[in-house]
Amino acid sequence: MPLLHVNGIELHYHLQGKGTALVFIHPPTMGSRVFTYMSNDLSQDYRTLLFDFRGHGRSASSSAAITIPLLVEDTCRLMDALDIRSAYLCAYSMGTMVALEALLTHPDRFLGAALLAGLPEASGKAIRFLARAGMVASSLRAKGLVAFSDSWVHADSPETFHRLRAESASGDPAKWREYIAAGLSYSATDRLKRIRRPVLLLYGQKDRYFLPYSRVLQERLAKVSTAWIPDAWHTLPIHSADSCSRFVRGWLRAQGASEKMTEAEEAYRAEAIPDPGEFGYGDPLQP
Repeated sequence: MPLLHVNGIELHYHLQGKGTALVFIHPPTMGSRVFTYMSNDLSQDYRTLLFDFRGHGRSASSSAAITIPLLVEDTCRLMDALDIRSAYLCAYSMGTMVALEALLTHPDRFLGAALLAGLPEASGKAIRFLARAGMVASSLRAKGLVAFSDSWVHADSPETFHRLRAESASGDPAKWREYIAAGLSYSATDRLKRIRRPVLLLYGQKDRYFLPYSRVLQERLAKVSTAWIPDAWHTLPIHSADSCSRFVRGWLRAQGASEKMTEAEEAYRAEAIPDPGEFGYGDPLQP
């Protein structure tokens, strides 16, 4: 993956494929390698862009503190440098906050977003506890432990584990903490109705921490499609990569992002959205 000087920082990126652009947005502590399976698959039909945020993966760190708007700005500037005028987004976990902010502030640049385990704010007690635990661990010189933990949870093979761990360990723990802190203080909930671009929601049916946010997003987004992946947990980009790629591809085709249309298109148009309460999960915005 080459480096490009963008917005005052050296960003590590990988661009492949042709056609409509699809930009991947990663969560804190992890780099863009978490999307490798999906990018390799979807680049057969689309132009996929992976990149590491500042202080993550192989990208350089910076003196500027990470904020959600700054990460959106970095994304836009990288797209400018690569002559990508507009793109769809594919974001994961806390990275979905960056995608939502991008749709809110740059609707002319971003055509829509696929949110894997998405959330508009980190209001759930369990999520906030886990996020703060990550901040504490990274501040106690436990960088290797954080990299090990994230890589172990996401890896589907020894090779994947070592690659994810090496990428995470290359990052700056100070930037991890800033990204997590930015996510903990961020909320798009009251602005979701302003998003007019289409959004695809993907959740693991067993993801009890993030799945409840699907109700909030479904109720407030104007154009939303939703799918639950059976027997899947939170780690969708790796452990459910094939299913996620299939849903994203069908959804993109439904948006007209490809001339190829398949009979599977209708499966990705959410006609009847089940209630996450059916899985026994409550409303994360309620105390």
